[in-house]
Amino acid sequence: MEIFIKNSALPYYLQIKEVIKERIKANIYPVDTLIPSENVLSQEFSVTRATIRSALMELKKQGLIRTEKGKGSVVCNPAIEQSLLRFYSFSRDFKKSSFNSKTTIIEKREIPAPWDIAEKLALNENEGVFEITRLRWFNEYPMIIETAFVPAKLFPGLLSHNLEEKSIYDLIEYRYGIKIKKAKEYISPKAADVEEANYLGIEAGAPVFFTERTTIAADQRAIEIRRSIIRGDKYTFYTELY
Repeated sequence: MEIFIKNSALPYYLQIKEVIKERIKANIYPVDTLIPSENVLSQEFSVTRATIRSALMELKKQGLIRTEKGKGSVVCNPAIEQSLLRFYSFSRDFKKSSFNSKTTIIEKREIPAPWDIAEKLALNENEGVFEITRLRWFNEYPMIIETAFVPAKLFPGLLSHNLEEKSIYDLIEYRYGIKIKKAKEYISPKAADVEEANYLGIEAGAPVFFTERTTIAADQRAIEIRRSIIRGDKYTFYTELY
């Protein structure tokens, strides 16, 4: 099969990688199935097995395939891509996407505000906040542990809502009438601790993202602090440069 662009700056193995990547996206190679062997692919593309092996290594680095001993290369669920340039919400964005997504509640309760949360929300220390911890799932994989802190005095009755199905942001805007203007979010890498690893189905010490978001209302008040632990192997943040 002739697929190469002869005058391309891309070497053959990267061109092959792109072809296989497109086949994965098109579901020609479905998730959790084996892609053709190195021998079969080398015959199809009329290249050496070493060239195919290099292409597969690139796909593995991108998290699109994994190697299973005694089987071969298996197609993985693609990583979730999230732009850093826009305000995003799991419930608003992913419930309408092609991903099979769901939310489960780990814990929801009213607690005295920890000092750092109180400071960021301009509350008195020990003033009541709702702490809501949820586990976000994509395509049957646990992906995000998300904990939101909101002032209890602003959102009476919030914990009585079905927070597995309803967006906290929708409730804030449409039930409580507080318009969200923007958010500031910090992202840093860390290693998953044992509890985080158990929830996310990964090894303790595996790389994850830690994010902390401060949600700002139209009147410039901070109305939510949201802290998330996100799987590093299945989630990617990106930006666009102009």
